[in-house]
Amino acid sequence: MSNRVGLREFQENLSRRLAGASAQDHLRSRLAFESGDRLWLLNLPDAGEVMPVPWLCRVPLTRRWYCGLVNVRGGLYGMVDLADFCGHGVTPRTSENAFLMCGRRHGINVGLLAQKIVGLRNAQEFSVVTDVTPDQPWISGIVQDHESRRYQEIDVAGLMRDPAFMDIGIGASG
Repeated sequence: MSNRVGLREFQENLSRRLAGASAQDHLRSRLAFESGDRLWLLNLPDAGEVMPVPWLCRVPLTRRWYCGLVNVRGGLYGMVDLADFCGHGVTPRTSENAFLMCGRRHGINVGLLAQKIVGLRNAQEFSVVTDVTPDQPWISGIVQDHESRRYQEIDVAGLMRDPAFMDIGIGASG
């Protein structure tokens, strides 16, 4: 039970920090999260709402990485397991999982399942990694922090336009 209280307190604190951040902070801030064996960054304006994983309704005949539909205050959102979409296996379900409603800003009711939220980071904390090329067109860059941990920056608009991301049906090729 203490994990749920801790997660709730973390999310409330994160919400307060997001609400209190200035427009300038929004441009520099990134939401860091873990999914699969990778660390990821979302520009703060693209991060949308962060919440515990709501009750999920599976959808038949969809790809494994498409977790299903969730109801958030009367709106239906698709949830995608980012790790599984990228070929890194299914995200284990724990109390640390979070749902990132990152598509809403781009007019698409979809979000990402994160293994766990790492926290807010300032873009100035990172240096660009030049010895690795991103393996997806919607990864805008790879950066590392002062502890040499590498993060992949997600271009959410690019992800939302990716035909593979939008093709959730199993279909004939499936």
